[in-house]
Amino acid sequence: MTNPSTPTTGADLTEQAHLETGRLGRTSLVSLSLASFFPAVGIALVPLLVFSTAGTNAWQASLLSTIAVICVGRAVTAFARRYVATGSLYSYIGEVFGPWARYLTAAALLAGFIAAIGALAAVVGIFAGSFLLSHGVDNALSFGPQLAIFLVALALAAAIAYRGLDTSVWIAVTLALLSFPLVLVITIASVAKTGLDLADQFSLSEFSLSGTLQGMAVGAAFLVGFESCTALAAETRNPRRNVPLAVMSVPVLLGGLFPLVTILQVPGLQAASAELEAGMSAPAALALHAGLGSGVATASDLVLAVATFAALIGFINYGARFAMTLADDGLLPAPLGRIHPRHHSPFVSIAVMSVAGFVLVAALVFTAGDVVSAYYTVAPLVVYLWVLPYVLITVGAIVLTVRAHEYRPLLIGASVFGAVATAWMYINGVINPPPAPANAMSWIVLIVLAVLLAVFAITKRRQAPSTAVEVSPQPVAQVEEV
Repeated sequence: MTNPSTPTTGADLTEQAHLETGRLGRTSLVSLSLASFFPAVGIALVPLLVFSTAGTNAWQASLLSTIAVICVGRAVTAFARRYVATGSLYSYIGEVFGPWARYLTAAALLAGFIAAIGALAAVVGIFAGSFLLSHGVDNALSFGPQLAIFLVALALAAAIAYRGLDTSVWIAVTLALLSFPLVLVITIASVAKTGLDLADQFSLSEFSLSGTLQGMAVGAAFLVGFESCTALAAETRNPRRNVPLAVMSVPVLLGGLFPLVTILQVPGLQAASAELEAGMSAPAALALHAGLGSGVATASDLVLAVATFAALIGFINYGARFAMTLADDGLLPAPLGRIHPRHHSPFVSIAVMSVAGFVLVAALVFTAGDVVSAYYTVAPLVVYLWVLPYVLITVGAIVLTVRAHEYRPLLIGASVFGAVATAWMYINGVINPPPAPANAMSWIVLIVLAVLLAVFAITKRRQAPSTAVEVSPQPVAQVEEV
């Protein structure tokens, strides 16, 4: 920390400004971070998706994915405790590898935020469409009705984000809390009906390494982007303490919850296989099989649509502030860095990121024919786009430790495991590709990165000479690690 007797530097002023003007407290930041990862939807879908690939040993795959993401989070917090930065992993990685790594990370994260916004809009469309389908709207999952759902959901989420962080936090957290009890009740009712069947779940007779590794990648997909709250560091009080806590809240709390609910739900999923094969959503199938009735099954779709909308608010906020940082650094057009004088929100970036997410998901639904197929196409893209930043940040944490001459074997071990596990998400998609058209995402991600790097280069070249100079990561203040 800065010694009070020493002269005040520009970096000191930057950190002081963050500490004095930051409006988000610890509780608000952690709450928004958790709400952005739609706990209710994760509880509803993670057990089914991991079970479908790993079988009755699904809890092992879910636990491994949680451990892998926690290891990546440990690497992220090694930077978050040292630097106050507004550009998420993009700002951190430049402290170790320089501009080339920042540009690669910037391209991957920018595309990742757009893909995540589009994917969340698709999930809202899936559950809202399923709810409308149960009420007689036969084409609720087709292009026309889905287009209307996307417009309403993204417009409302963007309007909330435009009103500022305080409004975003209050609405997102409230919606997340309202959606959580129902899926919890369904899970408990399912356990009461079927039991736990622990002998079968903990037996290794049906263990499959390939299935477990595939399930691990599926489980981690629901935690990818957990570090996005670092983009709000400049608007957070005492960010060097609060941001690391918010970063780890998602993999530790939600990631720790997923293996548990997987153990609870697997027997019910096995018993409700007929309903699942008929196309019923997992919570609806569990609710019917547990004897809760069709009303609860139908309500679960609406509740999960609301929960996903809460996540959409969070990611529009994260993505907009990341785009604002890139604009401030000259990688994107300057208007994206404009701040609303009253609400203190990056209103231009909010609009651009929302429109980009809408165009992406609308194009995918139009091409695929329905929203479910569109989601299964964009979901792998979200995961693949975060692989490169995660590998770089875990390797960077090791380099940072070595340069500081620190002996931190746990951090290094966690970073190595996190890097290997994260790289496996992409390698597994190449070796064991999902069905078409999602199988194309492993090489489309490379094209997306190349295009965005070209955009960055063109934008930098067009900057005035006074702003074209290479800049250091968006306001960063180096401090002692606590």
